[in-house]
Amino acid sequence: MERTFWARLRRWWVAGILVLLPTALTAWVVWTLFLFFDNILGARLREIGVSVVGLGFVLLNLLLLLLGLITTQILGRRAFAVWDRLMHRVPLINKIYSTLRQIAQVLLGADKDAAFRRVALVEFGSPGTHMVGFVTSTAASEAGQKLGGRVCHVFVPSAVNPTTGFLLVVPEDKVRFLQMSPEEAMKLVVSAGSLVPTVPTRPVL
Repeated sequence: MERTFWARLRRWWVAGILVLLPTALTAWVVWTLFLFFDNILGARLREIGVSVVGLGFVLLNLLLLLLGLITTQILGRRAFAVWDRLMHRVPLINKIYSTLRQIAQVLLGADKDAAFRRVALVEFGSPGTHMVGFVTSTAASEAGQKLGGRVCHVFVPSAVNPTTGFLLVVPEDKVRFLQMSPEEAMKLVVSAGSLVPTVPTRPVL
Protein backbone atom coordinates (compact mmCIF):
# COMPACT_ATOMS: atom_id res chain seq x y z
CA MET A 1 0.00 0.00 0.00
CA GLU A 2 2.77 2.44 0.91
CA ARG A 3 4.64 1.70 -2.33
CA THR A 4 1.45 2.20 -4.35
CA PHE A 5 0.77 5.51 -2.61
CA TRP A 6 4.24 6.89 -3.38
CA ALA A 7 4.02 5.64 -6.99
CA ARG A 8 0.75 7.51 -7.44
CA LEU A 9 2.18 10.60 -5.78
CA ARG A 10 5.16 10.55 -8.11
CA ARG A 11 2.91 10.07 -11.17
CA TRP A 12 0.73 13.01 -10.12
CA TRP A 13 3.80 15.18 -9.52
CA VAL A 14 5.24 14.37 -12.95
CA ALA A 15 1.86 15.03 -14.57
CA GLY A 16 1.74 18.41 -12.84
CA ILE A 17 5.22 19.27 -14.11
CA LEU A 18 4.25 18.30 -17.67
CA VAL A 19 1.29 20.66 -17.47
CA LEU A 20 2.97 23.56 -15.69
CA LEU A 21 6.45 23.64 -17.25
CA PRO A 22 5.53 24.19 -20.93
CA THR A 23 2.88 26.76 -19.95
CA ALA A 24 5.22 28.64 -17.60
CA LEU A 25 8.11 28.68 -20.07
CA THR A 26 5.83 29.82 -22.90
CA ALA A 27 4.45 32.62 -20.75
CA TRP A 28 7.98 33.66 -19.75
CA VAL A 29 9.23 33.77 -23.35
CA VAL A 30 6.18 35.71 -24.57
CA TRP A 31 6.40 38.18 -21.68
CA THR A 32 10.15 38.69 -22.19
CA LEU A 33 9.67 39.40 -25.90
CA PHE A 34 6.74 41.69 -25.14
CA LEU A 35 8.80 43.73 -22.67
CA PHE A 36 11.73 43.92 -25.10
CA PHE A 37 9.64 45.35 -27.94
CA ASP A 38 7.55 47.49 -25.61
CA ASN A 39 10.72 49.05 -24.19
CA ILE A 40 11.94 50.21 -27.63
CA LEU A 41 9.47 53.12 -27.57
CA GLY A 42 8.30 52.71 -23.98
CA ALA A 43 11.64 53.94 -22.62
CA ARG A 44 11.26 57.18 -24.59
CA LEU A 45 7.70 57.58 -23.36
CA ARG A 46 8.73 57.14 -19.74
CA GLU A 47 11.35 59.86 -20.18
CA ILE A 48 8.54 62.35 -20.92
CA GLY A 49 6.38 61.08 -18.06
CA VAL A 50 4.09 58.65 -19.92
CA SER A 51 4.25 55.23 -18.25
CA VAL A 52 1.66 52.80 -19.62
CA VAL A 53 2.61 49.14 -19.95
CA GLY A 54 2.04 47.97 -23.51
CA LEU A 55 1.73 51.44 -25.04
CA GLY A 56 5.22 51.25 -26.52
CA PHE A 57 4.41 47.85 -28.06
CA VAL A 58 1.21 49.17 -29.64
CA LEU A 59 2.90 52.29 -30.98
CA LEU A 60 5.79 50.23 -32.39
CA ASN A 61 3.37 48.03 -34.35
CA LEU A 62 1.45 51.07 -35.59
CA LEU A 63 4.74 52.61 -36.71
CA LEU A 64 5.68 49.43 -38.59
CA LEU A 65 2.28 49.37 -40.30
CA LEU A 66 2.64 53.03 -41.24
CA LEU A 67 6.11 52.50 -42.68
CA GLY A 68 4.89 49.46 -44.59
CA LEU A 69 1.97 51.45 -46.00
CA ILE A 70 4.23 54.32 -47.05
CA THR A 71 6.88 52.15 -48.70
CA THR A 72 4.27 50.31 -50.78
CA GLN A 73 3.15 53.58 -52.39
CA ILE A 74 4.91 55.12 -55.39
CA LEU A 75 6.30 58.14 -53.54
CA GLY A 76 7.24 55.98 -50.57
CA ARG A 77 9.14 53.51 -52.78
CA ARG A 78 11.05 56.37 -54.38
CA ALA A 79 11.89 57.90 -51.01
CA PHE A 80 13.04 54.52 -49.70
CA ALA A 81 15.16 53.97 -52.82
CA VAL A 82 16.90 57.31 -52.21
CA TRP A 83 17.46 56.39 -48.54
CA ASP A 84 18.74 52.95 -49.53
CA ARG A 85 21.28 54.42 -51.96
CA LEU A 86 22.39 56.92 -49.31
CA MET A 87 22.96 54.21 -46.71
CA HIS A 88 24.97 52.18 -49.20
CA ARG A 89 27.32 55.13 -49.81
CA VAL A 90 28.20 55.97 -46.20
CA PRO A 91 31.57 54.39 -45.31
CA LEU A 92 31.47 51.68 -42.64
CA ILE A 93 27.73 52.08 -42.15
CA ASN A 94 27.12 50.71 -45.65
CA LYS A 95 28.72 47.38 -44.69
CA ILE A 96 26.50 46.96 -41.64
CA TYR A 97 23.36 48.20 -43.39
CA SER A 98 23.86 46.06 -46.48
CA THR A 99 24.47 42.90 -44.46
CA LEU A 100 21.47 43.40 -42.17
CA ARG A 101 19.22 44.28 -45.13
CA GLN A 102 20.18 41.15 -47.01
CA ILE A 103 19.65 38.98 -43.91
CA ALA A 104 16.22 40.52 -43.33
CA GLN A 105 15.21 39.96 -46.95
CA VAL A 106 16.34 36.34 -46.82
CA LEU A 107 14.69 35.49 -43.49
CA LEU A 108 11.45 37.43 -44.02
CA GLY A 109 11.04 36.81 -47.72
CA ALA A 110 7.83 35.20 -48.91
CA ASP A 111 9.55 33.06 -51.53
CA LYS A 112 9.27 29.32 -50.90
CA ASP A 113 13.01 29.09 -51.64
CA ALA A 114 13.89 31.62 -48.93
CA ALA A 115 16.38 30.66 -46.27
CA PHE A 116 15.30 28.11 -43.66
CA ARG A 117 12.02 27.40 -45.49
CA ARG A 118 13.05 23.93 -46.66
CA VAL A 119 14.36 20.99 -44.64
CA ALA A 120 16.75 18.43 -46.06
CA LEU A 121 18.87 15.40 -45.24
CA VAL A 122 22.57 15.61 -46.04
CA GLU A 123 25.22 12.96 -45.62
CA PHE A 124 27.64 14.00 -42.93
CA GLY A 125 30.38 12.17 -41.08
CA SER A 126 30.59 8.54 -42.09
CA PRO A 127 28.94 7.22 -45.30
CA GLY A 128 25.29 6.40 -44.78
CA THR A 129 24.95 8.74 -41.80
CA HIS A 130 22.72 11.74 -42.42
CA MET A 131 21.88 14.93 -40.56
CA VAL A 132 18.83 17.18 -40.70
CA GLY A 133 19.55 20.67 -41.98
CA PHE A 134 17.90 23.82 -43.29
CA VAL A 135 18.51 24.91 -46.87
CA THR A 136 19.66 28.52 -46.77
CA SER A 137 20.44 29.07 -50.46
CA THR A 138 20.39 27.33 -53.82
CA ALA A 139 21.65 30.30 -55.82
CA ALA A 140 24.57 29.96 -58.22
CA SER A 141 27.83 30.63 -56.42
CA GLU A 142 31.58 30.43 -56.72
CA ALA A 143 31.47 27.21 -54.69
CA GLY A 144 29.20 25.67 -57.32
CA GLN A 145 31.59 26.68 -60.09
CA LYS A 146 34.49 25.10 -58.26
CA LEU A 147 32.53 21.89 -57.66
CA GLY A 148 31.29 21.78 -61.24
CA GLY A 149 27.54 22.03 -60.68
CA ARG A 150 24.70 23.49 -58.66
CA VAL A 151 25.11 23.34 -54.90
CA CYS A 152 22.93 23.92 -51.85
CA HIS A 153 24.06 25.78 -48.78
CA VAL A 154 22.70 23.84 -45.81
CA PHE A 155 22.85 24.88 -42.18
CA VAL A 156 22.99 21.86 -39.88
CA PRO A 157 22.09 22.98 -36.32
CA SER A 158 23.50 21.35 -33.22
CA ALA A 159 21.06 19.17 -31.29
CA VAL A 160 19.45 20.80 -28.22
CA ASN A 161 21.26 24.10 -28.95
CA PRO A 162 20.28 25.07 -32.51
CA THR A 163 21.99 28.47 -32.32
CA THR A 164 25.25 26.77 -33.29
CA GLY A 165 25.97 24.30 -36.05
CA PHE A 166 27.72 23.71 -39.36
CA LEU A 167 27.39 25.32 -42.78
CA LEU A 168 27.68 22.67 -45.48
CA VAL A 169 28.07 23.21 -49.22
CA VAL A 170 26.48 20.14 -50.80
CA PRO A 171 25.95 19.23 -54.47
CA GLU A 172 22.25 19.64 -55.20
CA ASP A 173 21.86 16.03 -56.35
CA LYS A 174 23.17 14.88 -52.94
CA VAL A 175 20.53 16.78 -50.99
CA ARG A 176 17.37 14.91 -50.01
CA PHE A 177 14.55 17.37 -49.43
CA LEU A 178 12.07 16.45 -46.70
CA GLN A 179 8.37 17.21 -46.45
CA MET A 180 8.47 18.21 -42.77
CA SER A 181 8.01 21.87 -41.98
CA PRO A 182 10.82 24.01 -40.50
CA GLU A 183 8.91 24.07 -37.20
CA GLU A 184 8.75 20.27 -37.10
CA ALA A 185 12.44 20.02 -37.95
CA MET A 186 13.34 22.47 -35.19
CA LYS A 187 11.35 20.44 -32.65
CA LEU A 188 13.22 17.34 -33.81
CA VAL A 189 16.59 19.06 -33.34
CA VAL A 190 15.84 20.72 -29.99
CA SER A 191 14.44 17.49 -28.54
CA ALA A 192 17.54 15.56 -29.72
CA GLY A 193 15.34 13.39 -31.90
CA SER A 194 12.73 12.44 -29.32
CA LEU A 195 9.93 14.48 -30.95
CA VAL A 196 9.68 12.82 -34.35
CA PRO A 197 7.04 14.36 -36.67
CA THR A 198 4.52 12.07 -38.33
CA VAL A 199 5.11 11.15 -41.95
CA PRO A 200 3.39 13.87 -44.01
CA THR A 201 1.15 13.10 -46.96
CA ARG A 202 1.61 16.38 -48.83
CA PRO A 203 3.77 16.21 -51.99
CA VAL A 204 7.41 17.24 -51.96
CA LEU A 205 7.92 20.70 -53.47
